[in-house]
Amino acid sequence: MALRLALLALLVACSSGREQSNAPAGSGSAKPARVPHLVADDRNILATDYIGPNACGECHGPQFAAWSTSLHRVMNMKADDPGAVIGDFKSATVPYGAGTAKMERDLVGYAMTTQDRERTTRYRVTRTIGHRRLQEYVGVEDGAHEEVRLPFGWWPRAGGWMAQNQFDPWLDAHFDPFAPVRDAWAERCPWCHSTYPFAQRIVRSSGEHPIGHGLEQLFTLPNDVLVANPQRLDVSAQVTTGISCESCHLGGRAHAEGGPIQFLPRGAVTRADAPTLPATFKEQRTNASVVNMVCAQCHSGPSPRLADGTALRNSSEALDLAASKCSGLRCTDCHDPHKADAEPDEAKAVAVCSTCHAAQAIATHGGEPHAGKANCLDCHMPKIVMGIDRYVRTHRISSPTNTKLLAEAAPNACNLCHLDRSIDWTLTELRLGWDVKLAPAREKYGSNDASVGDVWLASSSPALRLIAAHAYTRSPLGRYALAEIKKGLSDPLPYVQVWTRFAVEAIMKSK
Repeated sequence: MALRLALLALLVACSSGREQSNAPAGSGSAKPARVPHLVADDRNILATDYIGPNACGECHGPQFAAWSTSLHRVMNMKADDPGAVIGDFKSATVPYGAGTAKMERDLVGYAMTTQDRERTTRYRVTRTIGHRRLQEYVGVEDGAHEEVRLPFGWWPRAGGWMAQNQFDPWLDAHFDPFAPVRDAWAERCPWCHSTYPFAQRIVRSSGEHPIGHGLEQLFTLPNDVLVANPQRLDVSAQVTTGISCESCHLGGRAHAEGGPIQFLPRGAVTRADAPTLPATFKEQRTNASVVNMVCAQCHSGPSPRLADGTALRNSSEALDLAASKCSGLRCTDCHDPHKADAEPDEAKAVAVCSTCHAAQAIATHGGEPHAGKANCLDCHMPKIVMGIDRYVRTHRISSPTNTKLLAEAAPNACNLCHLDRSIDWTLTELRLGWDVKLAPAREKYGSNDASVGDVWLASSSPALRLIAAHAYTRSPLGRYALAEIKKGLSDPLPYVQVWTRFAVEAIMKSK
């Protein structure tokens, strides 16, 4: 008991005031002080084991430089960090429904005030969430102490300030942006948008309501390590407000002092049912299970799913990849985690496919080479996932012959390009071109000659209607479907209205 209390006191003392800005230090920054280990030299999961990205950059310059300009670094920032806030706070007033939201900047910082006929609520902005395509804000209501996620965000593609239910598809038309926010920010966003001791991640994955699909699910903490409130992140123990080196590599103090680096936690207890994983970093970085579970610590968010489990919204990429037949792929085969690519390198991804599927990569369809027209990704990773401000590729690597999806008239890669063709045409082409014989499932496709694009646009599923609308933005057929697509502009769901506007604008621009 005495040992547990002593360790708890140590954690509190070392965590106090520990949260760092995620802005890289200037070239004249002094090296961080080396604090002697007080627990165990080989541990990498406690607050005392973390040293911050600037210390990592002393030896790993290229990686640090790439990270410094990456999206990972700015996933969360303090509002007073240089360049953190991208929204217009110059006395901007945003009308919404029967009220307004007013954005201000004064000598103290940034503020957001929401007001309708009955309520006025003012928040002092403390943090940002995201940076380029969408920026949300965290703040504290006047007279309160709890940091909460604020009800309006800055969405550049949509033209500026938008209410949460216009960009967050989890919220419906009944969302009230003028009700004072009471949900603690620390119970949700920073778990994936910041860097903190791995011990906190382990506790959250083994609590009363376990959450976690990454390495944390394979470990528990020894009895002498205590972490309070597993459902709420201890913000004071954040290493950086954004995602930095030790979010993936874990505490680096022992490594900075000459020890080896690992992806796996040291000082934790391996669960009895956990698989055997490679012992050295050299082996771990080439092991798909280890690498992908590191990414899955964050890229495994909740999402509505199709019949085969395919996610329809972003942040669930690791779960989709894990459910794919290409199980030997690593996330890092296509993505550089230090750069956290704003735009994926599709040529690199196709080259990865070709390492195992060289013959298929140069295959022809209907006597015409697919090169320059469609590639591996178009057929096996189509754009059906709602991203931040555009539709992006699914990471559920599958086939256009997926019987579960065809049976429910879900998106199939063939008709996402051939929107004007019927399902009978698609099944015939699969039989003639690939000798795949599938029984038709016409009951959900209307008449025998109905174009699948029209079927999707008339679907009762908002997700399917939007996938179809954005497929038309990539097709010369878009202008012919405009009248039907525009119906989404009056949809009862605010986010459907905005995403429909994106599709209409894209089609009009291409005319």
